[in-house]
Amino acid sequence: MYKEKSVGIIVLNWQNWQDTLVCLDSLKSLVFTGKIYILVCDNGSTNESFTRILAWAEQHYSPTEFTVIKNLSQNISLHAFTLIQTGKNLGFAGGHNVGIRYAMQTQEIDYLWLLNNDTEVDKQALTALYTCAKNQPQVALLGSTLINYYQRNIVQCAGGCRYFPLFTIFKNVYGGKTLEIVLAQTRVQLDYVSGASMFLRVAAIKQVGLLNEAYFLFYEELDYTQRLKQYGYQIAWCQQSFVYHKGSASVGQVVEGNREKLCSANYYENLSTLKYTANFYPIWLPLVMILRFCLKTLALVSRGDFYLLIPLIRAYRDFLARIDLVKENNKTIPK
Repeated sequence: MYKEKSVGIIVLNWQNWQDTLVCLDSLKSLVFTGKIYILVCDNGSTNESFTRILAWAEQHYSPTEFTVIKNLSQNISLHAFTLIQTGKNLGFAGGHNVGIRYAMQTQEIDYLWLLNNDTEVDKQALTALYTCAKNQPQVALLGSTLINYYQRNIVQCAGGCRYFPLFTIFKNVYGGKTLEIVLAQTRVQLDYVSGASMFLRVAAIKQVGLLNEAYFLFYEELDYTQRLKQYGYQIAWCQQSFVYHKGSASVGQVVEGNREKLCSANYYENLSTLKYTANFYPIWLPLVMILRFCLKTLALVSRGDFYLLIPLIRAYRDFLARIDLVKENNKTIPK
């Protein structure tokens, strides 16, 4: 018997209900012949995020179409819209894993689309992803064409990025190119799919496991891509899936002048870089640590961002203090 395709869309919110509601509005406009289940995981926001998102749900769904989960021990039930309160800030991986676990326990979802809350999706974006997945059974993870939210003819990346592990730098594939140029391409080489839009096959998640919560922020996509490849899966770019992405909504940008956000983001970026290298390139770890520290320091000093030297040093200190736990944590990835 034919089973109608079903997709769970997981949106993680933390302190940013404004962007989340814009994202949700765009999801309501999706054109898709299968079933769509939207799960919003509020990652322990301390502002009015939960009540604002709940009010949006009450406006767009009947009482039988949505549910609110404040206690994760509640019975699992599948609704068109589910609002989950994780209880605290679990980071990117931990927050998404709450939604992934919930969705998979229903046994009714075939694909999961992890979507940043600072995005707006084209109405055909999901149909394109599903079609790509159906036509490429060995592909477990697909990325969208990420387009600059404010300049909609400029591409942020075609699915994802290249990563150069020795120098710990990444390059957005076709980043900064016009949409016209990017759409003329037929193939790309990706080292990982951007975390802003990750379309995952549930059957693969059952084998590989959930996102690695050893990374609080950054490098989750690289880690997951490596693990997928270890199981023989591939990753790919879905060209016709257009997602408009603001970028850096939760981690901040230099031009915003939010030093607290930037310090936190820099700390976790450096710490996660070292963890990832230890997990997948252990032989290179000593050289990577020296190169990264020297190059980062040089870059920060040359820009006059002396305050960002503190989170860099803290990240190295904390990594070295817990280096014996890194490998152990990698062995206990949640299922």
